[in-house]
Amino acid sequence: MKEVFETVFLLAAGQGVLLTLVLLIRKENHTANRILAIATLCLSIDLVIAVYYSKGWYMLYPHFMGISYTFPLLYGPLFYLYAAFVSKKMDRFRYVDWLHFAPVAVVLIICFPVYLYSAADKIIFVNNIMHHIMPIQFAVFAAIIPVQGLVYTFFTIRIEREYDKKIRDQYSTIDLINLHWLKHITIAMIIIWSIVAILFVLQLLTSGHTGIYVLLQLSISILIYSIGYKAMQQPEIFLNPSAASSLSASSGKYERSGLSDEFAEEIKNKLQTVMTAEKPYLENDLTLQKLADRIKISSHNLSEVINSKMNLTYYDFINSHRVEEFKSRLHDPENEKYNLLSIAFDSGFKSKGTFNSIFKKFTGLTPSEYKMNMHLSPKTEKF
Repeated sequence: MKEVFETVFLLAAGQGVLLTLVLLIRKENHTANRILAIATLCLSIDLVIAVYYSKGWYMLYPHFMGISYTFPLLYGPLFYLYAAFVSKKMDRFRYVDWLHFAPVAVVLIICFPVYLYSAADKIIFVNNIMHHIMPIQFAVFAAIIPVQGLVYTFFTIRIEREYDKKIRDQYSTIDLINLHWLKHITIAMIIIWSIVAILFVLQLLTSGHTGIYVLLQLSISILIYSIGYKAMQQPEIFLNPSAASSLSASSGKYERSGLSDEFAEEIKNKLQTVMTAEKPYLENDLTLQKLADRIKISSHNLSEVINSKMNLTYYDFINSHRVEEFKSRLHDPENEKYNLLSIAFDSGFKSKGTFNSIFKKFTGLTPSEYKMNMHLSPKTEKF
């Protein structure tokens, strides 16, 4: 069984190296992709090093010892910075951002004498570590690693949530620009850091944790495959500078907007008139800016009216109209020959997943349940 896991780890490492190359040659979001490439490559090297120790290769090649020792301190900052760049929270790497990697530099400086050990001394040192005999500073590092990782993961999730809120205030269809897959990755990181924390506690209390180490490396393998799958499944998240600036501009509060109640009511009435008469929501790529241009007001004022006066995000506002359009079309006997998804697309929805989730959010029913309740057809379509 040990050999099986080692093979899985090496295959995952190979997958990670290939993914690293793919990310490096991508032109869009170049900085974000380079950061993710570095993280993926480090994870891959970590897996190879795990096999290096598991197979006892360190006895033959002791000078490779410690290559990946500081890598766990890299993952938190790297995934955080990747989220910041891909969400356009950051648009360039500043000198101050190098401070995220200060702990890595400190650990390298403290551990530098160990890297200068002779081959024999390195083997002795590794054997002592495996038997939980280590200098106090290494125990401190082991305690800091999961804490630092969980803190950065929390901030990464916060970036994803802030970005999700911003795009829901600007876009009516977000399937290709959301960062939900990144949330899944951060959940995986939480699991990994939790395993690392458990390992640290067990090392203090008992000996012999091979199963937990295998679980940790298996989790890293799954993470690499997940990054590869998600990165290939979802198109590159790439917003041009104007789109990024519009996200930033609309993200603030409205306290000092100067929008009077009378003007807000006028905008609201004009908006409702346009939505009823022109049905702009039938355009599946309708953005806040496009709708504002149609009504001839600023996108900021329109966003304020929808958010503050209607208590809705732009995303929910547009899609609620699409739900009503779908229901109206479904009641039309002329549309009985069409399936639910066709009617949904004609109503402005762009994907089956968004249609299902939005429809249930506003009606409490799945589309097929709603149709069944209408008794329009004895045949129920499954969604």
